[in-house]
Amino acid sequence: MTITATTAATKVRFRCFMAYLPVVVGGIICYDNLFVNTLSQFFLYPRQTRGKEGQVLAPALYYAKERGTLSRLISVTLGEGSNLKAYLAIDSTVNDRCCGGVRISSDLSPHFLMEAARTMTLKYGFVGLPVGGAKGGIAADPEMPLERKQELLKNFGQALKPLLKTKSYVPGAEMGTTDDDIRFMLTANGVRVQPGSQNIGLSGFYTGITVFAAAISAARYIGLDLKQASVAIEGFGNVGTSTAQAFWENGIKVVAISTIRGAIYDESGLDVGELIKLYHRVGSQVVNLFPRGEKVERSRLPELDVDIFSPCAQPYSITSDNAGQVTARIVCPGANVPITAEAEPILLQRGILSIPDFVANCGGVLGISMKRSGLKEDYITRFLTQKIGEQVTKIIQAAEKENIIPRVYAERIAEERFLRVKAAAEKKDIISRTLNLALELYRNGTIPYRLVTPIAPRYFERRFR
Repeated sequence: MTITATTAATKVRFRCFMAYLPVVVGGIICYDNLFVNTLSQFFLYPRQTRGKEGQVLAPALYYAKERGTLSRLISVTLGEGSNLKAYLAIDSTVNDRCCGGVRISSDLSPHFLMEAARTMTLKYGFVGLPVGGAKGGIAADPEMPLERKQELLKNFGQALKPLLKTKSYVPGAEMGTTDDDIRFMLTANGVRVQPGSQNIGLSGFYTGITVFAAAISAARYIGLDLKQASVAIEGFGNVGTSTAQAFWENGIKVVAISTIRGAIYDESGLDVGELIKLYHRVGSQVVNLFPRGEKVERSRLPELDVDIFSPCAQPYSITSDNAGQVTARIVCPGANVPITAEAEPILLQRGILSIPDFVANCGGVLGISMKRSGLKEDYITRFLTQKIGEQVTKIIQAAEKENIIPRVYAERIAEERFLRVKAAAEKKDIISRTLNLALELYRNGTIPYRLVTPIAPRYFERRFR
């Protein structure tokens, strides 16, 4: 539905994970317990979001129930000349804020973004961080010329400027974007880049660590001989390369990888070190220029005869159409929403252990938060490996005991933690207000990380209680 807003900004609130009917307040579709003072600016002041030809960007807000929760989708369309088609899905907020990457993909869909925003809520909840979940996206070719890419990013940032300037939405790099892209989008619209954002480039590295840790924990639980195991990795970007390197450096064969340009397979194992070197030179063409390995259709990766399948790129890699052909004993994702809800029960019935995406790939958000607090690299790596390994074992055991899909149990834990940290962060007593002020000063760089470092280990340890 298209929103036509004609009145002053209105404050309302949104209660996470509870499905409410939308109500109309002054021409704005609102939801109980979402503080939309800044969101309403986006709809109420279209003069801030005009395109080059003078057309007013047409935002639309959609009501959708995705896996038991509400998602709001802001749809931005720019007319002739720019042809910007982009979305921002907001699943939850903590103190009126949310975070999530901006993806550029030719086959981007609003449905996926709403599910991905939901995954971000669960991810932040699972690791106990007081952050709301969101996800942005631009429907375009991710390998377009840089000038065109920057034009779309600038226009998207312009449309979201009220949210960006107030830090109501904090974007990050995602599939199809880099840290430099996000910095450009912000600075091109006069939005200050947060201190510590230079560490965001490590997100893919930390994600790979937890994907590997989750897979190893699952393998040990089912008694898989890792010395004889084989791995296929779909996607060879920041997350895929990190995941592949972790397996390879620990002596586990990576037999297949893919990019948007195709896939290669070698039953005896690929030289991941050489693949990564080539990838940094030629990007997605690595699968066509690598001298060894058999060229295969990238759609075949989920069905290859391997022990561990790790989807690290596109959504919906496993659906009800191909879940019956998956041969891996473990599916451990680095990507968000790689398995449809309909495919999960099929995998369970076939005895395939599927690790929830927001559990396996939580290393990015948690590792970056730890890095910003000044903790050393080796400490972060050990912490992520140990904690996620322990959590995965507990999830598998509990799900097996209840005879349910691991995701169902993990969602329960993530939701409980999210609601707990959200409630604590939004308390109005003097102690909570003081802590929130200190957090804001830390985020802005006013409080140096050196003052936070001594208490950081205890803080992050408590996140998983």
